[in-house]
Amino acid sequence: MRTIYLLLNFVLFTCCSLSGVAQKAQRVVTGTITDAKGNALSGVSINVKGTQRGTVSAADGKFALNVIGKAPVLVISSVGYEDQEIAVGDHSDVSVTLQENTKRMEDVVVVGYGTQKRKDLTGAVSSIGSDHLNSGGTISNVGQAMQGRAAGVQVQQADFSPGAGMNIIVRGGNSVNTSNQPLFVIDGFVSDNGSFINPNDIEDIQILKDASATAIYGARGGNGVVLITTKKGKNGKVVIDADLSNGTQRLTYNPSLINGQQYQSIQNAIAVENGTTPPFGASFPTANTDWFGLATRPGLIENRTVSVSSGDKNGHIYISGSYLDQLGVLQHTDLNRYTARIGADKTLNDRVKVGGNVYAASTNADIQKYSGDITAPLYGILTYGPNIPAYNPDGSFYQYQGKDNPLASLLEPTNTSVNKLINGNIFLDYDIIKHLTYHVSVGGEFSESTTGQYLPKTLIAGAANGGVASQQMFTTERWLVEQYLTYKYTLGDHVFTAMVGTTNQEDVQQSLSAGSKGFSTDVFLNNNLGAGATAYPAPGSYKANAKLSSYFGRLNYSYQDRILATFTLRDDISSKFGPNYRHGIFPSGALAYRFTDEGFMKEQRLFSSLKARISYGLTGNDRIGNYAYLSTFTPYNTVLSDGSTLSAGIEPSALPNNNLRWESTAQFDAGVDMGFAKNRVNATLDIYRKTTSNLLLAVPVGQWWGFSSQTANIGSVQNQGIELGISTENLKAKDFSWNTTLNLAYNKQKCLSLAPSIAYISSNTANPSGVVSAQEFTRLMPGRELGEIYGYKYAGVIKTGEVYAPQPNSKPGDPKYEDLTHEATLTPNDRTFLGNTNPHFLAGFSNDFRYKGFDLNIFFQGAFGYYLYDMNRLVLESTTGTAVLDRWVAGTHENTSVPRDGYFLSTYGSYVNSRFVENASYVRLKQLAIGYSFPTSLVRRIPIFEGIRIYASGQNLLTFTGYKGTDPEVNVHAGNNPVGGTLSGNQVVNGTVANIAGGLDFNSFPAFRTFIVGVKLSIH
Repeated sequence: MRTIYLLLNFVLFTCCSLSGVAQKAQRVVTGTITDAKGNALSGVSINVKGTQRGTVSAADGKFALNVIGKAPVLVISSVGYEDQEIAVGDHSDVSVTLQENTKRMEDVVVVGYGTQKRKDLTGAVSSIGSDHLNSGGTISNVGQAMQGRAAGVQVQQADFSPGAGMNIIVRGGNSVNTSNQPLFVIDGFVSDNGSFINPNDIEDIQILKDASATAIYGARGGNGVVLITTKKGKNGKVVIDADLSNGTQRLTYNPSLINGQQYQSIQNAIAVENGTTPPFGASFPTANTDWFGLATRPGLIENRTVSVSSGDKNGHIYISGSYLDQLGVLQHTDLNRYTARIGADKTLNDRVKVGGNVYAASTNADIQKYSGDITAPLYGILTYGPNIPAYNPDGSFYQYQGKDNPLASLLEPTNTSVNKLINGNIFLDYDIIKHLTYHVSVGGEFSESTTGQYLPKTLIAGAANGGVASQQMFTTERWLVEQYLTYKYTLGDHVFTAMVGTTNQEDVQQSLSAGSKGFSTDVFLNNNLGAGATAYPAPGSYKANAKLSSYFGRLNYSYQDRILATFTLRDDISSKFGPNYRHGIFPSGALAYRFTDEGFMKEQRLFSSLKARISYGLTGNDRIGNYAYLSTFTPYNTVLSDGSTLSAGIEPSALPNNNLRWESTAQFDAGVDMGFAKNRVNATLDIYRKTTSNLLLAVPVGQWWGFSSQTANIGSVQNQGIELGISTENLKAKDFSWNTTLNLAYNKQKCLSLAPSIAYISSNTANPSGVVSAQEFTRLMPGRELGEIYGYKYAGVIKTGEVYAPQPNSKPGDPKYEDLTHEATLTPNDRTFLGNTNPHFLAGFSNDFRYKGFDLNIFFQGAFGYYLYDMNRLVLESTTGTAVLDRWVAGTHENTSVPRDGYFLSTYGSYVNSRFVENASYVRLKQLAIGYSFPTSLVRRIPIFEGIRIYASGQNLLTFTGYKGTDPEVNVHAGNNPVGGTLSGNQVVNGTVANIAGGLDFNSFPAFRTFIVGVKLSIH
């Protein structure tokens, strides 16, 4: 009733107002609209402020408009120009000159240790504003918000589980063994947890890509730098903003599986084909269990964010809190996260400004194992016989042949993760003299991650051990002190800005693990390890620290605001590297020329702004383990004499290398920034080439050292590509606007060299069953890319009576592979490269529409030119997938591309081959968000409210792809550190190197789409 009453009042008020207006005298106002050069402007909107009256200018810039009253105000607007308001008064003719909209070029952009106007940038920098970080929906980390929004930035979902991290790569991966993730800097503080900040707290993101922009971060800038600026209070009264949303998540991956009766019939038929006894007799109580359906559910997501901000000319404050709760689409995968942030600054006097930021977060999650091997719950869920019931009549879990069913294995164990984070920094800016400023900041970060597992006695393995509990805790501390001086000096047309500073950082890492078994009850879970009868596994602990001291400087030069130059130099001193190469020197230089004020620019009409840039510099990568240059030791227990007990001792675990140094990236970049149509269209084009040398690799050494390998700097990788970013103001009228952003990027990667003793480095697949061994999956060698799938070319199925000489040990129904070497026998030399797993092309396309109170965002994102290995398909077509219905059967069904059942258990069956390599290129409707902001005049009728916006959004709504697996973004083995393995001869065996092992689709978390509805409230 209250709402109806308000609406009636609003309608009555409007009608009365219109009635009153109609009674006032009308007159005609004419005029001419021109630009600063005197050229007539057509299509300019002219509206009478506060009314619906309006018109547009003609081709000669002239207009005529009926106005009412003695003091009307005309609002004049056109895309690419600044809006103007003209008080007409008693005049009947007005002439208006519109000024070009240069706001974008005058934007202040955060760069390393300072700010610059966008027009003065000499480096390659991509920007993402708060309007695109969370325009309507729930985004759990910054990586999701960045995906598709910046040219040359690849963001890939590691998995789709609640709270999962993102793999972010800027301009292609540089490293084989170390991290390829960018450096995150939040309000000046370097954080390893930057991607998990609440997107609602972010004002903008700057992504530094070329060496001119990143070299100021030296040894940590080789993979690019993500600068995040959080929101601060704005001048004015206290503002309270709330964003409340709820949503649901629905599966987009639904595997095609057979039912219980089909499975039982097929298994019995296969037994007959193989001459064995059928496993399921007529008396077997056949069920029809949908294991995937029982293990999944509609996900639910709830987000609550509230912020309070205020400010005046002397200070600002921003306080926020948020809550995120998510029930994953896979059972027993839940997450809730609480965050809080305080940011404030205060100008004490004309020379001193102080401020600080504090951020805290607590995350609790029920997690599962999503790695690509048969121990992951999804393996059993997808492959377990659907003819087996899930439950006994009494509700307990059914056990077949003395084994737990996959639903029990998913729901019964406890596997929790608790993460706590707090960081903060304070700063002081002091104007020592005119144009000379001193800045100092002190910050710290503490994070703690605790995981706990409990295997209850309701499961077979748990019952055999009386329950098994374990717990692991990992903590990190970071202390960071940075200070720098900035001096600006002007001499005629020459402007110099110099900055010099120092950094001191210390990181401390600690871990502790313990476990026990033999519990009298399951009630304690993993919270009372002392209640177990036996310690299991053995306890462990670890502590390490690393220090970084740095000196850096930057000189910016400008001549007549046309010629621009930037020179940076950084010296990093890190405890992570050998004493012979502890210093790393990282220089860079960039030149730019702004053509805007040149004479020829005033005569042409194509460009409204034009700037060319060129840069070159060196950056580094220091993300290796602590003490890698030392000879480290591990525990080793042995018997010293006959009859004696074990004696504790230690043994060396790695060879020292005092020459260990940084991975170094040299990057060249040439770019041009362009504005067209009075800056209605802005475009940035960059081409680049970067070469990373001194790769940190495990190099084979002679066995007389007692080790098979030693970490050393050797090898190089090159990335080169082109990026294009375009933003346009397509239409801007009084009630309607339409803006578009488009970014395209191409990157090609190539390994230039490895160690002379290494012909190639390879990774292995997961084990596809409990019998078949893992197989070589990807191979890296000079001239090739990181993560290229390596295997055999599939040539069909061997038919009955067919003799295929290259595979003498195969039998009818086995897969057939091409003999590429024509040696008349299939050997490992017949393998070849089957496809790259890193996209060559990336794209993002966003359109924003506004009509009166309505807003609509349509955002597409895509990746092209890459492949995935669908290992799920390999397993399912021999177990529970519907492809098993099309399997090869001797004499009755031989015209098929699906080999005989169980073929991957044969000599040739488990080989990595082209049959399961699929093009994963895709275009995705990443987000569709629509909202409505109620008119201010209506909202203010409700006490205390200043603004109300309701919205609905969908994420991952449509995906256009030919890929038939889980999802084209899936990347089970993607990561940033070696997973293990030792070098033997020419390759890595019994392990993988994570940066070359992406692109495997096996047991990954099911993909889903998200639907959100919410409301944003503003209270003043």
